[in-house]
Amino acid sequence: MKNILTRHKSFFLLSLIVVIGAFLRFYKLDWGQGLFAHPDEYHIVASVNQLSFPAQMHPHFFSYGTVTIYLIYFTKEVINNLLSIFNFQFSIFNSFLIGRFYSALSSTLTIIIVYKICRSLMERRFSYLAALLVALTPGLIQQAHFATPESALTFFLFLSLLLMLKFLKHKKTLYLVLASVVLGFAMGVKISSIVFLLPLIATIAFGTFPKHHLRGARSGHLGGGEATTSTPPRWMLEKAAFMIKGLLKFIGLALISAFIIVVTFRLVAPYVFFDYRSFRSNLDYEGALAIGKIPVFYTRQFIDTIPIVFQIEKIFPYALGPALLVFGIFGLFLMVYKHLGGGRTDSSEVNALLVVIIAFLSLFLPNAILFAKWTRFIAPTFPFFAIFVVVLLDYLALKTKRLSFVLGIVVISTTVFWSFAFFSIYLRNDIRIEASSWLEINTSPGSKFLVEGGNMVDLPLTGNFPKISLDFYNLEENPLVRGQIAEALYASGYFLVQSRRVFMNHQRLSHLYPKTAKLYDALFDGRLGFEQVKEFHSFPQLGLGNLKLEFPDESAEETWSVFDHPVIRVFKKEVKLAKEEYERIFENQ
Repeated sequence: MKNILTRHKSFFLLSLIVVIGAFLRFYKLDWGQGLFAHPDEYHIVASVNQLSFPAQMHPHFFSYGTVTIYLIYFTKEVINNLLSIFNFQFSIFNSFLIGRFYSALSSTLTIIIVYKICRSLMERRFSYLAALLVALTPGLIQQAHFATPESALTFFLFLSLLLMLKFLKHKKTLYLVLASVVLGFAMGVKISSIVFLLPLIATIAFGTFPKHHLRGARSGHLGGGEATTSTPPRWMLEKAAFMIKGLLKFIGLALISAFIIVVTFRLVAPYVFFDYRSFRSNLDYEGALAIGKIPVFYTRQFIDTIPIVFQIEKIFPYALGPALLVFGIFGLFLMVYKHLGGGRTDSSEVNALLVVIIAFLSLFLPNAILFAKWTRFIAPTFPFFAIFVVVLLDYLALKTKRLSFVLGIVVISTTVFWSFAFFSIYLRNDIRIEASSWLEINTSPGSKFLVEGGNMVDLPLTGNFPKISLDFYNLEENPLVRGQIAEALYASGYFLVQSRRVFMNHQRLSHLYPKTAKLYDALFDGRLGFEQVKEFHSFPQLGLGNLKLEFPDESAEETWSVFDHPVIRVFKKEVKLAKEEYERIFENQ
């Protein structure tokens, strides 16, 4: 037994890391108890449920690609057909949960892919550490709990990157072909992954024009020979021949890759071509949203924000944890400065590192500079930080093993604590269900609730409680909406603030939305006659017995908290004002 463990130590260690990552991703996939708290989950499931093979396979939904939609649909069909043979019926096998299953599976497989990528760059021990950090990354754990394509997209992109690195190392065209096929699948998951053509082109270029060949040509090492006054030196002719041959090879491989990507994309996303007009219309709309050309209520959090600074302040600290973020940035700078600045003589290693950097930047920069800066846009970059960290530790180990060891312990322990703190969200009941139960018990039947519209669900979820759901996003320019809100404030006994989406954004932007900001200022300071009687939150936390350490994260990019652990505030009317007094709240002062 001992000999078996010794021989297969690598396999067992990686398997243990994968099991840890899988547990963190698959646990509580049914969070929310079927509530469509994430709007993208709702749209994807709706698209899946209107498919019928072979008569109707048009997804009528191009915001995401059809790879995940078809995968969920055909999986559901296979399961239902198998169950029907044995006369079994399980409602648990629905599009909703199947989608989350594939997200968790894709995210788990990404752990192995990152390990393989690091094995091509450094020692095995640091590759284990990279895999562990990916397994523990909170942002990846959260995305794995959504039936959305980000986890599958991350898997395909990193698998494509791994195959690119294998092509660089082994110079086998098969790896380039496979990388192109996988990239075609990634585009079928989300068309924005077309930016990954940059590292693919770089891979082909580095594989076609190795640095040592160019260096040898410049120094006259390709063939020697004496120069004459009437003819070019022989080494120059050989260099020209080499460059022409390399250029032709580069063009040939690039065309082959492009052809394979287009064919694969055509197969996995056929209705992009069958209904190109609808696809292009959706692409134009989504693009306009992303750059802020079309103003919508759910992008107001991005008004007056600074690209890159926003991600560093509002996304990365929560999705990665402080240590993985800080040391990951140091690792990235080290890769750029040391490895690409002449610190390494091995051109194949330099090329591989450069491809990794280009891959990261191709995903990070286009999404970071957009007006819309949702967490899901930047999610495929999360595993790169684990790679950057181990590159830093690998370099430090060559200088001082003690410092490398200490920093490794700091990164691991900090990431473990932050990961477990975030994971605690899934160890508790969904906060919306908890809040709804409290409202049903602690408020009188028939109590009237004013709630903010624009949410996927409105509380209370059950019971005899009339709800007035109004559009708080348009009260600024619409006097009719302001009148409706004033009427509802007068008639309601409770005001439910179901998340931070309205008040936090509009109070921050009071110069743009003064009336909305005044309304919430008056609500929170009591001038509306409502008093907060209860707050429900499910912040990341660490607990030991009666000791509990919470990490409030409501100020993060709102989709980080709003979808799976929003803060819910219950305001009860204590002083009833005249309707005219509610109307005067909106007046300029």
